[in-house]
Amino acid sequence: LSSPEYSHIISWMPHGRAWKIHNKELLMREVVPKYFVQSKYESFTRQLSGWGFKRLHQSGNDFNAYYHETCLRGLVHLTALMRRVAPNKGKLLPHVEREPNFYEI
Repeated sequence: LSSPEYSHIISWMPHGRAWKIHNKELLMREVVPKYFVQSKYESFTRQLSGWGFKRLHQSGNDFNAYYHETCLRGLVHLTALMRRVAPNKGKLLPHVEREPNFYEI
């Protein structure tokens, strides 16, 4: 996420609490094969849900960005706290009104 060479494909949001995919096709062709075994975008996003990542549905700059409580820019050590979500508990219906506004935190 922090690699400048991929910033046109995937990058952190300015606040560092979420990240956004800018180009799905390039992500799956250039980035994902280097780090993951998935070959389909849907499989990749299913894995994100399985690890507890949530997609933001609120309007604004963070629309469609992903976040996780332990995935913060510059704090890689926190990712050790990530755990797989129990089966069928990963993707929940979005509640836009309860989503965090990272610009107000």
